[in-house]
Amino acid sequence: MTTAPRTPARAAPGSAVEGLLHRALAATASGVVIVDLLAPDQPLVYVNHAFEELAGFPREEVLGRNCRFLQSPDSDLAAVARIREAVDAGLECRETLLNHRGPDRTPWWNELHLAPVTDPAGRVVQYIGVQNDVTVRVEAGRRLAREQDRTRQYLARIEQLAYTDPLTELPNRRRLQEEVELALGEAATTGTATGLLFVDLDGFKAVNDRFGHAAGDQLLVAVSRRLRGGLRRTDLLARLGGDEFLVALPGLDPRSAPEEAAAVAAQLAELVRAPLQLCGETVHVGASIGCATGPVDGVDFAGLLHAADQRMYRAKHLVG
Repeated sequence: MTTAPRTPARAAPGSAVEGLLHRALAATASGVVIVDLLAPDQPLVYVNHAFEELAGFPREEVLGRNCRFLQSPDSDLAAVARIREAVDAGLECRETLLNHRGPDRTPWWNELHLAPVTDPAGRVVQYIGVQNDVTVRVEAGRRLAREQDRTRQYLARIEQLAYTDPLTELPNRRRLQEEVELALGEAATTGTATGLLFVDLDGFKAVNDRFGHAAGDQLLVAVSRRLRGGLRRTDLLARLGGDEFLVALPGLDPRSAPEEAAAVAAQLAELVRAPLQLCGETVHVGASIGCATGPVDGVDFAGLLHAADQRMYRAKHLVG
């Protein structure tokens, strides 16, 4: 008995495949749309249920519309332009941009992937868009960026406090020491000299005792401004503490460094001696200044500071 040949299995009809595809698209959590590029204004011709949820409108209200209805004036115009350029060129693109949902225009961040669909001739006729709400991720990233920015600001402020005199906003001794050490190192390679002036105010205590600490602080701020005004842009001014200031003079000619430093000291002393208005009265203070130059008087900050300090005390003794 001859067995009849087995009939080959037949492929599922096209309608069954399409039904399966529609069920898969309906079940996915990503919003899926199809855009017809050949129709005027490139309308939506298919949306799945997830897209209805993302858009905040039923499909009856979105089919036939261009998907720009999701955008608002707050949307990133650069991202929108990149999407348009990709579509015009028939290319895939991925963008994350701000969209708005439903009649109340609730903002949400859309991670969008667009892919072209071509006909047998290779012409792009449709675009498939896959969209996901990544608002939580974007906002978390923005919060992290804000926290990082605040941290950087706090660290910058901490560094500023560590290196700055809070009253005059001048560098403090620590910052000046670092700058002088750098200047001395550079001077060793360039053959230049570095000057250091120790400035101590004369008569400050009498003004402070008479008018009070607040007035004394005003006087210190005024003197610091005068000192700064008498220096080159490359010179360094710092408040050592109390009524004492330090001035660093980098890049001096070694042959004339002591004379140059003494000339700057005389100029600064003259600026300090000029009368000041304080609490409605005219007050006068002076300055005793000691000068040292490196590498003759010292090859490091400590050596220069000691030499300038000793000479300042001798100058103050002569004044007294």
